[in-house]
Amino acid sequence: MSTRKEEGPLLPKFITNLEQDQFFMAMRVLILIFCSLTILQAKTQPSPSDPQATEEVKILLKRLHDQAGKGIMIGHQDDTAYGVGWKSETGRSDIKEVCGDYPAVYGWDLGDIHLNHNLDGVSFTEMKRLIREADARGGINTISMHLDHPVSGRNAWDNTKVVGKVLPGGTASKKFLATLDLIAAFLGDLKREDGSCIPVILRPFHEHSERWPWWGRSHCEDGEFIALWRMTVNHLRLTKHLHHILYAISPQDVVDEEDYMEGYPGDDYVDIFGLDYYKIWKKRDVQQMGEVLSMVAKLAESHGKISALTETGIDKVPISNWWTERLLPALNHDEWSRKTAWALLWRNKSRGHHFGPHSGHLSAPDFTRFYDSELTIFEAQTAMQEVKVAQESLIKDQHCLSNVAKVVQQGKVLYHRAINSTFPGDRPITDDTLFPIWSMTKPITSVAAMILHERGSFQLDDPVSKIIPQLSQLKVYDKKGATEPIKREVTFRDLLRHTSGIYGYDGSFHEEGTWKEIIELKDLAEMIDLLVQQPLKHHPGERYTYGMSTAILGRAIEIISGQDFASFLEKEIFQPLDMEDTSFHLNDEDREERFQPLFVKEKSNFRRGTKAEDELYYQPGSALALGGEGLISNLRDYGRFCQMLVDRGRTRDGNKIISEETLSLMLRDQMGEIPGYGGRRSANHLGLGFYILKNPELGGDGAPKGIYGWSGYHTTHFWIDPVNELYAIILTRLYPTPGESLQIFRKAVYQGLGQ
Repeated sequence: MSTRKEEGPLLPKFITNLEQDQFFMAMRVLILIFCSLTILQAKTQPSPSDPQATEEVKILLKRLHDQAGKGIMIGHQDDTAYGVGWKSETGRSDIKEVCGDYPAVYGWDLGDIHLNHNLDGVSFTEMKRLIREADARGGINTISMHLDHPVSGRNAWDNTKVVGKVLPGGTASKKFLATLDLIAAFLGDLKREDGSCIPVILRPFHEHSERWPWWGRSHCEDGEFIALWRMTVNHLRLTKHLHHILYAISPQDVVDEEDYMEGYPGDDYVDIFGLDYYKIWKKRDVQQMGEVLSMVAKLAESHGKISALTETGIDKVPISNWWTERLLPALNHDEWSRKTAWALLWRNKSRGHHFGPHSGHLSAPDFTRFYDSELTIFEAQTAMQEVKVAQESLIKDQHCLSNVAKVVQQGKVLYHRAINSTFPGDRPITDDTLFPIWSMTKPITSVAAMILHERGSFQLDDPVSKIIPQLSQLKVYDKKGATEPIKREVTFRDLLRHTSGIYGYDGSFHEEGTWKEIIELKDLAEMIDLLVQQPLKHHPGERYTYGMSTAILGRAIEIISGQDFASFLEKEIFQPLDMEDTSFHLNDEDREERFQPLFVKEKSNFRRGTKAEDELYYQPGSALALGGEGLISNLRDYGRFCQMLVDRGRTRDGNKIISEETLSLMLRDQMGEIPGYGGRRSANHLGLGFYILKNPELGGDGAPKGIYGWSGYHTTHFWIDPVNELYAIILTRLYPTPGESLQIFRKAVYQGLGQ
């Protein structure tokens, strides 16, 4: 084999020595740029300090990193374990009872790990269950350790010097390692259903800058605290082989970088730069807290770490607007403070000792405003950021103004957030905001009718005139514009699938026509008298015509049940589902404070709608309960109706509203070859009270075949997805309804689901 001595890189012969020098200089520059970019990427994409970190830990760290600057997750210590006036009640949370959502981050403590309960009375068995439940909902779990004094056995506040004795070779080292073994056993038992370990954030020796704990740095000789931290991390990692942990250091109330970094154990032992900060009583404290948060965020980034406000709050929250006038502006101080990954409120022990709000507390109304801030993120808002982007784009692209969306899968909230516009006169949306749901009343009325159907009160193909005799007198327009008798009578199936030929939507609130007359009526009996005078658009069953068929169904329900329609809905649907804010009426106070204002879009511009443009009066005491148009509801209530449908006709506690068999009947195609709705080139077919997606490729926007739902006149939408066991709702208030709003929202939901 021939060989050849290489004198250097082979370059084309026509390159001169000068050009070679320039070439190599350029290559050096490129290498430096590449190395710089690699270092920058390492800093901007943090890696776990544990080289053997689990995939779940890597995902959690990436989630925290990606969240930075997009919003701050709000947490609460022991949130679902107990609260003010309660303990160990499934599903309870003081935070949730105030704002309607769980915190995004949960704090727990392993003090008294050698006992059955921790130092705050939480059973360790229950704590494991609550950690698993929080993780399953998408929450993040952080764990602190108020460990007893290793020698005296007294609590963590015994600050007698001892750290040197627990280090390797010390007289208390063996005893302390036994405590770490108990901690390791607890952490190792935190498993998901698939057997993988739940990623957790551990704060081993928090507030080491303070004098109160035995590990406080003022009670340590030089290097002892760092040695204690490293020994603890190494024992969990190397001896106990636990690799599902991120480690957070969290001094308290520090003021500068030197103070913060004193006792820092090194980048190989820390993932999160935390801060416990409680000095925020007065308005002048806001600036200082914001500056400290900013400092910690800069320090964290310089080390390739995440920053967090690992504890905060003021006891009893005696300032009614503390959330929006103290904590929120501190978090929002500047672009660096906004990189704080989460802010955790300390625990709610009792009325005399709590750091979060609770129902009825003077700061609770302000906390709901804090919740509504675009900076704060709670549990239901941590996932499906595609939906948040879609909501924002709906406003930015002038499809609508303030809007609220919710996505719930298998009873667990995946997403829940209001995005509010700054348009003059628009009102921020909360869970209590009331909307006229217009035609989203139709599915409720349809379910109500089918409750009576399954009780044998009528058959689908019975003439409705058996219940409402006037309907036998209906006439229809012929081709010449004259009237003739109907070929067959209107059936209940016709009313449910909109093939009765009855219209009633001619005219509007300010124009002559049937609709203008209807909204002035006193009750449903008068509505029937008016509608039977109007010739039908076509013979019953000939085609689809969207009109007041469902309102007539409401009158039939009144007669069959012997109750007024509103009372029937209240008894059979609203009370069992706890839909306490859904009704046909609106009092003056709710109209003023909770009723979302209507906006009208004219020539690409929004304007505030007039009271007359609301169209319906919602007058208390009125018996005009329009079953196709007339209900007022909110996100919380309508979500409960949707969840019942997801659960195949049952309440969450298993009580039947409607049978699964009846619901299945409602979801079958009822049109066949009848024209006007559906057809081979349509995405949907029509059931009894719902559209059903049959051709996803023609307009599913990512949804699977079989989803069903309906929409409302003032831009409200919902659908049920039996395949994914979820429901999705978006509510806003705009006329006319932009067709893009549902498409954009639905596409975002399924992108968020990864479909």
